[in-house]
Amino acid sequence: MSITRNKSRGVRAEYEVKKYLLENGYFVFSKRVSQSGPDIIAIKGKKTLILEVKNTKLSTLTIKKSQINSLIEAAAEISAKTVLLPKALLAVKFSSKEYGWAFISIENQSNEDKIIRKEHENLLELSKGLKSFI
Repeated sequence: MSITRNKSRGVRAEYEVKKYLLENGYFVFSKRVSQSGPDIIAIKGKKTLILEVKNTKLSTLTIKKSQINSLIEAAAEISAKTVLLPKALLAVKFSSKEYGWAFISIENQSNEDKIIRKEHENLLELSKGLKSFI
């Protein structure tokens, strides 16, 4: 599988999340592919979500500790400079035969990579998974 195809799949997953949030009244910031930091920051009133979005055909996905810590740092920076209290989330789309989304709330800095296993997650449709956070 080429890196370009993987990035393209990831960009499509980010677009799905962004579109859903926009349809639900959120103001959405998304980064360019080459930028570092969270993929999406969404704000509606005082509700703020900071998301790292992943898409995989595999049954196991490793999220690097640097990406997890980047989410936490972005949430802390927004919290320190505004009245907002953002929630940091990992949104993982498993796009194989039994597909669905896993949403994982991130609360603390990590000293190690996070392994997400499809069989351990409650896979949901995008709208049902995000609904509990918005």
